[in-house]
Amino acid sequence: MAATRFVVVVHLVTAGQQGDALGSDEQDTVVFSWLVVDLANNKVVAVQQNLVKPRSCDVNENVISESCRTEYGISEEQLKNAVPLEQVIDQFSQWARARLEAEAGGQFYFVTDGQLPLRQALHPEAVRHGVLLPDAFYHFFDLRKEFQAFYGKAVDSVQDMLAYLSLEPDASAEIVTRHVQDMAKVILRLNMDGHKFTEPEEISQRLESGICSKTDVVDSNTVVRARGLPWQSSDQDIAKFFSGLNIVKGGVALCLSPQGRRNGEALVRFENSEHRDMALKRHKHHIGQRYIEVYRATGEDFVNV
Repeated sequence: MAATRFVVVVHLVTAGQQGDALGSDEQDTVVFSWLVVDLANNKVVAVQQNLVKPRSCDVNENVISESCRTEYGISEEQLKNAVPLEQVIDQFSQWARARLEAEAGGQFYFVTDGQLPLRQALHPEAVRHGVLLPDAFYHFFDLRKEFQAFYGKAVDSVQDMLAYLSLEPDASAEIVTRHVQDMAKVILRLNMDGHKFTEPEEISQRLESGICSKTDVVDSNTVVRARGLPWQSSDQDIAKFFSGLNIVKGGVALCLSPQGRRNGEALVRFENSEHRDMALKRHKHHIGQRYIEVYRATGEDFVNV
């Protein structure tokens, strides 16, 4: 594809764990922060920080973790007066249609710090609460991967990127604003050095049907076993539990008991080991009131179901 003109940096804070554990505890988003970079003119053109009211805010007094409270300075009182996720998404989408799509004459793409904000936090939360995400949320650039592809340097954080490029961190008072501004600094430098954002990652919207042959070789690093599923679960229901992660065509195999009945287990095959590893972090996440156990499995297990 041709290089895009606008990219939208997105940073999420949930009520629970952050960093490498983001999304692993099924906690709702409490901050949705975004910043727009105009790559054609190499400048930041908009920045916005939204507090988000989590679903648990109306029933629990203590809805945010201590680290979220101290590190980000967010209080329960602030969240009670915030707007729900679907409203924040809708407000952003309306703004993007009016400003970005009209001006750019087409699509824009999100940029995230790693895989977790969209794949492991936002998409599963949208499924939990029945929030419909617009098409724009199914494509994104992973800034860590773009950085490594251009500079040949593997990085684990935005701070690593800034240090490598000898860029000063942003000095904004708000920590969330600092994060998107720091990401913007890296993007502007990448753009100035000649990098083109041309191959966004895709997030699967639904499971596609397909057939796995007994003779197929399946990489064991791409397979998990899900246990404790409602007996009536379909392959699409199981794919929805792993929303945000890409499952190969026909990649959900329902396990049967010796009597030929579903036994509440399934083997799931992902596109790559990175998605499998994120799937393992959904161990004891929920479908309704049931928690689902997620374990490693082998390619042989999958083929033999």
